[in-house]
Amino acid sequence: MKTIKNSNTEELTVLGTSVTHLEVIKKKAESDLGFPIKYITLDGTEAQRVAALSPQKFDVYDQWFHDLDLIWPTKSLQAIDINRVAHWDDISESLNSLKVSCDSKGTPGGSPFSRLFIDSGDRLTGDCTEKLSMLPTVYNADTFAMVGKKTDYANSWAALFDPEFSGQVSIQNDAAIGVIDCYLAYQSYSGKSFKDAGNFEIPEIDELIDFLLGLKKKKHFAQFWKEESEVANAINAKRVQISSMWWQGFVYLRRLGININMCTPKEGYRGWFGGLSISSEAQGKKLDMAYRYLNWWLDGFAGASMTRNGAYVANPKSTKKFLEKDEWNYWYEGRETKKSLKDPFGNKIIDPGEVHEGGNYLERRSNIAIWNSVMDEHNYLSRRWLDVQE
Repeated sequence: MKTIKNSNTEELTVLGTSVTHLEVIKKKAESDLGFPIKYITLDGTEAQRVAALSPQKFDVYDQWFHDLDLIWPTKSLQAIDINRVAHWDDISESLNSLKVSCDSKGTPGGSPFSRLFIDSGDRLTGDCTEKLSMLPTVYNADTFAMVGKKTDYANSWAALFDPEFSGQVSIQNDAAIGVIDCYLAYQSYSGKSFKDAGNFEIPEIDELIDFLLGLKKKKHFAQFWKEESEVANAINAKRVQISSMWWQGFVYLRRLGININMCTPKEGYRGWFGGLSISSEAQGKKLDMAYRYLNWWLDGFAGASMTRNGAYVANPKSTKKFLEKDEWNYWYEGRETKKSLKDPFGNKIIDPGEVHEGGNYLERRSNIAIWNSVMDEHNYLSRRWLDVQE
């Protein structure tokens, strides 16, 4: 584990990943809030470890809802007072709409709705209370991407296992994410389904991992990536043609001028939802600073920056005010953009005439097949997943 210095009393320390740790957001927050912000930016797995074991090293935890299954029981986070959340009415309206889209069909995995609140026994729950485990901020429906012409693109997760791409396949390495991508591909490729797609039993884990090990022996996988830069390097070296992909990865690769496009799988997407939690160690002035930061995140600027980085936000009403018409039409409405669109740093990433993969955000989020998931047998799964990567 990396050595992390304790924050001083004058700055707010935010632990998270590159998904939301954008310098443009940090600088604007510091300017608006009047205090310095320190990012601790790690990969997802390492950020989870620090959050679970070292609450004294951060004030705000910026991660994903499915992580709470691992972190909340360690008591390293404190409940968020819903009465101190400025835009809760807007968030609640948006979340209720999303819940109808997903929970009505019983979407498996680490749903944000089942672990959003804290009950009187200090347990995660889906029942409404006055306490939140994590303030919802950003989410998306992720898929896989391919290099080449849009017309050549596959429409099934099974493409990740297609012998045509043997030796040129890239998979995300997080056990709660990359395994889900592989399961969606395995389900379609083999025609087999597990009892609970969001919570595998040990024999099911063994079945999937043994299948992946068979592909590994055939050198089917080119890499298992932590950072999008690894995918970019592999594509430029002509070692990767197809990869499981986050939307921020799509933006990153486009920024580098790589001709890559996201695919629309007929089986549905892998969904994720991120948010902000507060360290159990944050008290007094630090706690007040944390709440100010959480509320600032909902004012619109951060949401617009994250939109330009490929994510949807929990309170789109505030965000829309910070986006140009073409930006809103492309990212949220799924309409053709009339002009070039830029990422949060001002780099052109979308050409005139392009349309967002999968349609508008209501259509795409309604097609989430499974959420990122920390399963009951997570430790066993993680150990076996390492066998595939090593």
